[in-house]
Amino acid sequence: MSRALATKYRPQTFEEICGQTSIIKILERQLELNQTKNCYLFCGPSGTGKTTTARALANRINSNQGSCIEIDAASNNGVDNIRNIISEAQTRAIDSKYKIFIIDECHSITSQGWQAFLKTLEEPPEFTIFMFCTTNPEKIPATILNRVMRFNLSKVKTDEIKERLMYICKEEHFTDYEETCDYLAKISNGGVRDAIANLEKISDYSNSLTIENTLQALGTYSYEDFLSITNALVDVDESKVLSLISKIDLEGKDIKNFVNQYLSFVLDLIQYAQFRDMTVTRLPKSLESQVSYCVNFENNIKVFNFIVTVLLETKNMIRYDDNVLVTVEVMFIKLLEGIKQVWQQ
Repeated sequence: MSRALATKYRPQTFEEICGQTSIIKILERQLELNQTKNCYLFCGPSGTGKTTTARALANRINSNQGSCIEIDAASNNGVDNIRNIISEAQTRAIDSKYKIFIIDECHSITSQGWQAFLKTLEEPPEFTIFMFCTTNPEKIPATILNRVMRFNLSKVKTDEIKERLMYICKEEHFTDYEETCDYLAKISNGGVRDAIANLEKISDYSNSLTIENTLQALGTYSYEDFLSITNALVDVDESKVLSLISKIDLEGKDIKNFVNQYLSFVLDLIQYAQFRDMTVTRLPKSLESQVSYCVNFENNIKVFNFIVTVLLETKNMIRYDDNVLVTVEVMFIKLLEGIKQVWQQ
């Protein structure tokens, strides 16, 4: 069984970590001056490198000797689990200078568990280091936050994610991947792991990572459909709008998901209409001529903002709706009526 790409290409050193430049600089400085701390807390959105940074730091502290102890706090969060960790922390490591614990999802630790931890974190054993990782630091007691060195990892820049994806594609001998790497970097919301997971899914579909194969593999609605619906709305062509929605339903696609994705698409159209720059959108660059045509009319921002308002209303209406298709059709008729009024003003 082959390893997942996210595992295979997980950074091992500070130099390989995407983004987090200022954090890496501080940690490098601590290592240089031999001023590492006994308790660290790495916070940040999913996929930004919290555990990866902790592992890289642990390896540097111990000069790549031995191995750290990784604990998933989501399933080891009770007071008895924490007492076992505290007990183990009192003994020296056999194969390295420091015994290092990396405790992931630490926000899952119970209040009693944190209470048990308090004294140990206040006066940690000399040759023991704790590294906590979490996406929800607000769930950690203030008494704990006061006893750790906290680092807030930020979402990774789109260009840096794209560069990492391009490197992986080259190493894996994929083809036709540049536009897909650009697209995945844009839609990953700053998370490298999610971007790589999507890349792997697409590569399982085809080694040729064209944008067409990408959209097909990810189950993303066709941009051609989105563009056609938008143009039909702008033209106030009720028959075409309803037939396109019916087509999506007949293809067995989730109408709720369609509303969500179409909303995202219209938001991108607003961005493009304002700046005439595809890089500020999450849309593939190859669509620029079609997108440019789609937004090329008077009062475009006003019309698109109205579409967004109705789509948001539609999302709320269909959340628990048993007859989603009918509701969506009614709301698109409402859209057409509203756009018609804009043209009559």
